[in-house]
Amino acid sequence: MIKEYKILGVKVQVIAKHILREYLKNFLDSDTQHQVTTVNPEFIVTAQKNKKFKDAINNSSLATIDGTGIIQALQFAGQKIGLDQRLTGVELTEIILDIAVQNNHKVMFCLRSTGLTSPDVFFMHIKEKYPELDFQVSDENDVLYKTQGFLPEILLVGFGAPDQDLWIAENIDKISSVRIAAGVGGTFDFMTGKQKRAPKTFRSFGLEWLWRFFKQPWRIARINRAIFVFYYLLIKERLKNKEYEG
Repeated sequence: MIKEYKILGVKVQVIAKHILREYLKNFLDSDTQHQVTTVNPEFIVTAQKNKKFKDAINNSSLATIDGTGIIQALQFAGQKIGLDQRLTGVELTEIILDIAVQNNHKVMFCLRSTGLTSPDVFFMHIKEKYPELDFQVSDENDVLYKTQGFLPEILLVGFGAPDQDLWIAENIDKISSVRIAAGVGGTFDFMTGKQKRAPKTFRSFGLEWLWRFFKQPWRIARINRAIFVFYYLLIKERLKNKEYEG
């Protein structure tokens, strides 16, 4: 069962991991294409001024919650939901790859050519971790060409938002073999160790942003959007609705 909500006009869905697995299997067995987004607070802030991005999220087959701020926003609105309902890009990717290995589905990974993780490094990492996986690695310059001969059923794109989600929305129909296309943000860098995840203690309390600030202070603009601007917009919307109700 999926529970769907709107936060500042942007769709988010709560789905248990075992149910998500069944949905993904059904997507792969279907005749239609499915975009999957992993929504965090920064997505919602960006979507307020980027209609194409908002449409890409709202039109996606799944818009999972990747961010404790989303959970807290739903709790603030009276929903009974815990931090365990969050699904990170890494977790989504691991579930998808597990399904792909078990059911012999082809996977295309698309990395940004200027990213922290090079396609060659990522190829070797996946080859070692998933030796039975049928996959290829590409970047934004050759992904459409490579898919023509490979015919992947799964496409995982790691450009970061909103670029990855807009790219999928605009190009998925050019890759007719694809049944699932998901934007997974910095997942590839986390998988190869180029980017370190916050310690489990920070993650369990929803304080990844604080850990990232200490480790990467140059990310302050992104942290500001994901924390302060997001909550400002939530409070503003709440006060506006109360004024209207009054």
